[in-house]
Amino acid sequence: MEMNKIISFLLLSLISFHLSGQPKPGDVFREYIWLPNQAVEEGGKFLRVGGRLDYKTNTGHFPANRHDDGHVLFGQYIKLNHAIRAELVVEKLGSHDDTKNLRVSINRNPSIRMPNARGIPIPESDYMHHNYPIADIPLDQLNEGWENTFRFDVDTAQRWNWPQNIIYGLILRIYYDTEIADFKTNITGIEDGSDLVEHQMIGLENPKLNIRQVEYIGFYDGLNYEGDGIYKQWHYHYFRGRMTHHIGNADMYPYQVIWDTSWVPDQEQIKISARIVSNSGLIYFTDPVERLKLKRNYIVELCKPFDQPKNWVTREDEFESKIKVNVDPSRIEEARIYWTSWSPCYANGIYINDVKVFDEEGPCYEYMSHDIKIEDLSVINQGINIIKTGKEPLHDGQMVHGMEVQWPGIMMKVKYSR
Repeated sequence: MEMNKIISFLLLSLISFHLSGQPKPGDVFREYIWLPNQAVEEGGKFLRVGGRLDYKTNTGHFPANRHDDGHVLFGQYIKLNHAIRAELVVEKLGSHDDTKNLRVSINRNPSIRMPNARGIPIPESDYMHHNYPIADIPLDQLNEGWENTFRFDVDTAQRWNWPQNIIYGLILRIYYDTEIADFKTNITGIEDGSDLVEHQMIGLENPKLNIRQVEYIGFYDGLNYEGDGIYKQWHYHYFRGRMTHHIGNADMYPYQVIWDTSWVPDQEQIKISARIVSNSGLIYFTDPVERLKLKRNYIVELCKPFDQPKNWVTREDEFESKIKVNVDPSRIEEARIYWTSWSPCYANGIYINDVKVFDEEGPCYEYMSHDIKIEDLSVINQGINIIKTGKEPLHDGQMVHGMEVQWPGIMMKVKYSR
């Protein structure tokens, strides 16, 4: 009986995580993007869900398209002819720790829970995070045309009585029968099994004239800007509905980009693909170029953080995590640290092994991704290194927000010669 309970718990845990999270090669789909441009009180920056500033209880929000019961018009014409499935991507900031169970109701149907990230410890709500959960939406809950609404909620219980998630945007992704796409093509510039050069040209084979844009993406072990703790995946995500942290875009014939691979960590089995956006809005995910490897006279090592603290907000305290560097520091030629934050204007220094390597940068009450060069390489040790943030002091006697360090924490890359 006890074993059955354990098995049932594990199955439920798997169901609560999103295991795929992205389209795959061969898929044909459209992405309908909703942004909170009508949020008067927030200047169109984001949507607050839950607590004292819940968008449903603040009448200043959405004067033009908000229903009295909190359902918001998606505001785009949704095409369902030939549709085979649908999913909703949420640009979600965890915001207040212990905020649980973000869920969405589509067209007043029963609410669907947004899944937890696979790479964040349980409970996800104990850790600062900015990620992109995806929930399957039954097609029969959607309407062809303009009349589609959504409503978000979170649990009302929270340890300091202010549950809150922040939403920067939504992507409603509708998948279609692949036969309706007439602009399928392949990547050129590199072949399966090739070596990637430092400035790698990528293009399309016989591109059609009805292409609006090509978005090139890579599958490899790299920085986890996606915030889900998964380092090996198709790397890209959205901010305010725009793709970022991918290889690059091309919107003019012959749709070529140059991929700077100089900081891609050393590995094999890299893949490159493209999302081809037609003038009609249909997107085709090309078959990948596979088994690519880096061949160069230097090595780039990705140092992944571990022992990430809960509720990493600099107003609360000093916080630290660890990284492991596998090379003798005397061989390191360059090093950089990377992380995503919220309200980084309230940073009070980042320290490596108790030496300050960064002070502060960026806006207040806003998302930012950071890429900082370490000027003094002598601060790095071979083996375990401690990365710490300073505690934000009071401002005019008052506590301020502090910088949030989002999951998976502060990552590092080191470059050294062979």
